[in-house]
Amino acid sequence: MPTKPPRPAPARFSLGRLAAACLFVALPLSACSLAPDYVRPAAPVPDGLTAGAGRGAANPAPEGAPLPGWREFLPEPRLAALIDAALKNNRDLRAATLRILEARAELGMARAERLPMLEAMAGETAAGGAGRKTSRDFEAALSLPSFEIDYLSRVGDMSRAALERYLGTVEAGRAARLALVSSVSEAYLSQRLAVERRRLTARNLASFESSRAFVEGRIVSGQSDMLDLEQARGMAAFARAQLAAREAEVVRTGNALSVWLGDFGETELPPPLELLKWPALQLPAAVRSETLLARPDVMEAEHMLMASNADIGAARAAFFPSISLTGNLGVMSMELSSLFGGGNEAWSFGPRITLPIFSGGRNMANLDLAEVRKDMAVVEYEAAVQTAFREVKDGLELRSRLGERLSAQADYLGTQRRVLALATNSYLNGAVSYLEVLEAQRNVLEAELELLEIKMEQIFNDISLYAALGGGFPDEPESPGDSPPPGQADPDLGAAATAPASARQ
Repeated sequence: MPTKPPRPAPARFSLGRLAAACLFVALPLSACSLAPDYVRPAAPVPDGLTAGAGRGAANPAPEGAPLPGWREFLPEPRLAALIDAALKNNRDLRAATLRILEARAELGMARAERLPMLEAMAGETAAGGAGRKTSRDFEAALSLPSFEIDYLSRVGDMSRAALERYLGTVEAGRAARLALVSSVSEAYLSQRLAVERRRLTARNLASFESSRAFVEGRIVSGQSDMLDLEQARGMAAFARAQLAAREAEVVRTGNALSVWLGDFGETELPPPLELLKWPALQLPAAVRSETLLARPDVMEAEHMLMASNADIGAARAAFFPSISLTGNLGVMSMELSSLFGGGNEAWSFGPRITLPIFSGGRNMANLDLAEVRKDMAVVEYEAAVQTAFREVKDGLELRSRLGERLSAQADYLGTQRRVLALATNSYLNGAVSYLEVLEAQRNVLEAELELLEIKMEQIFNDISLYAALGGGFPDEPESPGDSPPPGQADPDLGAAATAPASARQ
């Protein structure tokens, strides 16, 4: 009696089998991007920058020396403590951090489009009618919704564009931190200038009050007249009015600083350093223009340019057919108890090709838009480079001239102090009127105030120049505990996608 051949073992429900089938179809159609090769635009500026020679300029750091971190660059612990507080509490910086996280989420969504999506499903279908027995069908399956085979890297170019925009947003965050350091420094220096101006005005008020009492004593002895007394009283009243204005200035600059700090509360801070005791800040006297390409705002503009370049590839791919896959692998049975038994397997697989025939000019308009946006990004990149060049050139030139002004003003102050001593001696000897002494006192005060303002301007210019050069700000994560930016381990994007913009050609 012939024996029946054994039935072949039923195919098992396999996730790996479905994934392998997808890869089998996708691998021969390796992505070939239609995006143009990226070439960095030539910098529309001269090759180098140098400072003019000026008497009294600080000793510069050697050309090419790396900039120190801002904590090492700024010599005052009080300012460093204020900057730390601003980096934690400033609302504008928090908004920049949230924009980075927003761009990271958008990048994650764009990268997810490059991977197939698998769905597990289970269900029961009941059917019946008048005079019919109710039937039930049970089904369990693993399905592959429509998945595009990205053979022209349309989705890949969109993912690359999202990566570049994310990296640009990270650079914008670095630029925001540098701008915050500069703004807090300016607000703090303005406050210190107001405080020291108030101190000088209070000291001169005491001097004028002393002069008034001195003249009153000389009137009693007949050595001065009422004109001298009224002049002394007038200068004392003027100094009191100036002191009230200085008090208001101290309050106003303190409030402005508190806004940058993001906190109006009182905090423990190290003692301040007098403006005239600040040491010279070390900055290079000559800079190569290519150094400016590492500035965060310039790198942000270049990342946006590379994103626009990738958008062109995605727009070009829309003119070609698209290939998508759908599939199901599962089991079907009329009884739930035998759903996963042998012979109940079912599968379906459906490749689909979509060929654009007529789109009313949409694809061409989309490509034109992508190319125009790239041209705009080139212009914005070149403008960022030129702005960086101007800021550094202005800072270098002003640094030299401010050193010369500070030295000359110190000489002028010394001269006015000698004039005051001579005028006082001449008045005591009856050679000049008391008006000469009062005028000399006022000139000394104005020279002291001007010296303070020049010193403050010099310090702030050095800090602005430090920021214009890109600063020594470390690459900090946008929030504590963040993982490295997406794309660093993405083999599809390659090492070039994660290299610094300044290193890519």
